[in-house]
Amino acid sequence: MYTSFLRIFSLTFCFICITLFISACSSIPKPVGELASAKAQIETAETNDANHLAPVELDRAKTKLNEAEKASDEKNYATAKRLADESLSDGKLAAAKASAARAQKSAQDMRDTMQTMGHELERAQRY
Repeated sequence: MYTSFLRIFSLTFCFICITLFISACSSIPKPVGELASAKAQIETAETNDANHLAPVELDRAKTKLNEAEKASDEKNYATAKRLADESLSDGKLAAAKASAARAQKSAQDMRDTMQTMGHELERAQRY
């Protein structure tokens, strides 16, 4: 009698554990926020002229976003979330590289302007 109770208890416990495990695996929510964040970051990068200054990174972000949307449509939410997060990171990288390239160009323009002003000052002092 006692062993049959233990057997029933063990089987019930195993069934509950398996049920909880299966329901936990299938309860991954649709990554709506992650997809929206990745889209917004790509738009920000495009606004910062990443099309010209960081095209590889921007293209990689767009490709991963498309793959994430496709995975989401197929209800593969774990893959969709991972790809959306990667797209967001690539979009941030594209925006940062574009900003850095603009800053370098601005710094070079300032150096050129200062050099020109120095030459003009030397020329003015000769007369």
